[in-house]
Amino acid sequence: MTAPVRFTVVLGAADPAGPGTPAAWSSEVRDATGAVLAGSARRLQALPLDDQDDVLLTFPACHAPLADGAADADVLHALDARTLGRWYANMAGGQASDGMARRFGRYLFELVLGQPVWDAMLAAAAAAPIDLRIACPPEAWALMRLPWELMHDGQHFLAARPGPLVLMSRVVTAPGATATPRVFSPRVLFVVGSLQDDAEVRAGAEYLGLLRRLQALDLTLDSRVLRDATAETLQAEIARFQPSVVHFICHGGFIEGRGALRLLASDPGLPYVDYTAPQLLALLATTDEAGTTRYPPVVVLNACYSATPPVPGDDPVDRLSAAPVFGTGSAVLPTHADTIPLGAELVRGDGINGGPALVVGMGGKVADLACRLFTRQFYQSLLRGNPTWSAAAGRRGAFTHGFDPLDSVDWAMPVVFVEASAELAVDPAELDMARRRETAARQFRRQSDPPAFCGRFAFFDQWRQLTSPASTPARRLLAISMSAFDADRQLGGTRLLEELAVSAVHAGHVPILRTYNSKSGSPERPTDVPAIARELLAAALQTRLNYGLGALTTVPQVLALVQRQQGDATAPLDPAVSTAWLLDQTEAWRLAIQKDLWHVRDEIVAHLGVPAQGSGTPLAVVLLDEVQRYADAAGRFVADLLRAGGLGTPQDPIPVAFTYRKDPNYAGPFEQLRTALDAVSNWAFREELHPLREALTDRSIYLHLLLQRTPPLVPARAVPPQELDEWFALIHEATADGYPSHLKSTAGQLRIALRACRQASVIVEADDEQVLQALEP
Repeated sequence: MTAPVRFTVVLGAADPAGPGTPAAWSSEVRDATGAVLAGSARRLQALPLDDQDDVLLTFPACHAPLADGAADADVLHALDARTLGRWYANMAGGQASDGMARRFGRYLFELVLGQPVWDAMLAAAAAAPIDLRIACPPEAWALMRLPWELMHDGQHFLAARPGPLVLMSRVVTAPGATATPRVFSPRVLFVVGSLQDDAEVRAGAEYLGLLRRLQALDLTLDSRVLRDATAETLQAEIARFQPSVVHFICHGGFIEGRGALRLLASDPGLPYVDYTAPQLLALLATTDEAGTTRYPPVVVLNACYSATPPVPGDDPVDRLSAAPVFGTGSAVLPTHADTIPLGAELVRGDGINGGPALVVGMGGKVADLACRLFTRQFYQSLLRGNPTWSAAAGRRGAFTHGFDPLDSVDWAMPVVFVEASAELAVDPAELDMARRRETAARQFRRQSDPPAFCGRFAFFDQWRQLTSPASTPARRLLAISMSAFDADRQLGGTRLLEELAVSAVHAGHVPILRTYNSKSGSPERPTDVPAIARELLAAALQTRLNYGLGALTTVPQVLALVQRQQGDATAPLDPAVSTAWLLDQTEAWRLAIQKDLWHVRDEIVAHLGVPAQGSGTPLAVVLLDEVQRYADAAGRFVADLLRAGGLGTPQDPIPVAFTYRKDPNYAGPFEQLRTALDAVSNWAFREELHPLREALTDRSIYLHLLLQRTPPLVPARAVPPQELDEWFALIHEATADGYPSHLKSTAGQLRIALRACRQASVIVEADDEQVLQALEP
């Protein structure tokens, strides 16, 4: 993209014309050198108020006189404070009709630009993109809150005009911010509030489908999801993962006069805690050994009102709405004596070390389609190596293709706050590594029906604990049992292991995955320890192929041990393996596979390059399917081969996850495994794999499933929650009460249930897919 030409609209509070006169402000447009554009300096006077206590209705009058022939001049001159207040309140709640968005956009455009100044800006840009920034101090709160993203030149919204792209953002100065470029990678932490029975957060939670759909464009994020986030879990994950982008999906509103986000409370006696900017900054900060405090370069606040300041004073808001923002999402702002939007407060930072370089907030209520479009376009641009703020601000024009811009403001809700001196750049090495990891990850994901992997979040939480750094004391074994046996109702154990392997790839680890196909069987059914070692080696060699490694350069220790077993005294055994062979052959097999898995891990790490910052030391991790197949060796697998470090050591663990089924053909081995696990319960997680029973209370599971259908589906907005629950219960029943094998696209009962939902207009097609396809370059 051609480098954009920057212009800044500088707003400020001005002294009133005299005692008792309305508030006043100044406005001027400056170019990149700081020079004021001719004709742009103006004084803005507040419109008169019917009641001087109605502070909420403080709006500036359009600069008069407007340019000759200015569109809508008569309408703009006739605007009064109460009309603007009604429009503003409606639009903040996502409600607009009868061209309200266009009229308000015309008002904003003429307020600070006007056609002559805009023509001069276009001429100076000479067809290059325009980087239009709004600089507004806290004392000018009445201007800061305005939805400048709606500006309309009489023919087009600036954010959607044909021709050169207009990038729109709000500029914030952060004391102590670094002037050096902020390099970031596609490493994203999604922080999710409670999803259960929560319509507002549900809109943001649709990222579950969006991330997977990026893969169709060969784009991927190195992402982690922190569900039901508390302050403690957020702080721990920030320190562990060190993301470049933190994406909040939760409630937003105001508390004690400041913008705030709502996270779950750690205290079981409290349902939630509201966090303002200083508290959020403390949770986002990391400090290195030199004592330098840093923040993630980019923060996305997919939360209502995170880009809107509360108004000062004690305005009688109850005359406009009796509902608070928190809980019901009222469009009307509360009245407390702070004037900074949460997004701007975060960019302004802690006053010493700066803050995030860029924050994206919402200028009103979060809308489902707007969230889907914005999230897709934001990350799509990021993953292609474009500056993130361009993706966030400049691509807003895509939203108007999914809405009628004259009767909707959802497309304009995302607001970009950028630090004045910030320079952002994608780390190309990190971007390349993320792409290579995704290429490998796809090799581990062999099952694709249903395309969405739904639920099972508890297993991923335990998997993250298993794969925590060696310096962190943790259990290194996850044993997943399946007590029910029904060929027609499969629990999805194999798919779960595949998804855990994919999670390991994205976390920088190296998965050794061995799955079992009940129809074709495995090439070998291990029945003793040497056969188990050979199966593990075969899985490790497949992992090498998945990462694109070439021919072996050394003889694996397991093969060398097979040669020694067959009488070859020249087999190239490691000294420790050779010694163990003389003393305890089972221990020799354990050491041989251990060294082979470490070697494959090291090969792949070297092949990929230096691991991503914050990923920690990569681990080899093992995932085995239906271990009861090992027959009489099943119990020995746990008792003889596994230790507190899994297949590794406490200093370099090799975590292990395996499934085992209560199969009538392997009843004895199943019980052997249970007995062996009883003996190692202090360093093992033991879980039972059940149907997706939680899908009845956690809508995100079936929302995810619906979004992955072709075409993607979403619940209709107009359906009452109670009625929607009834239809979700119907879907749940059609899946045999949550059996993953009944979630497939070929499952007849599910197809019937979804057809009934669509005929009743309970679920509808999501139309963003065609929108974004049309926008592809």
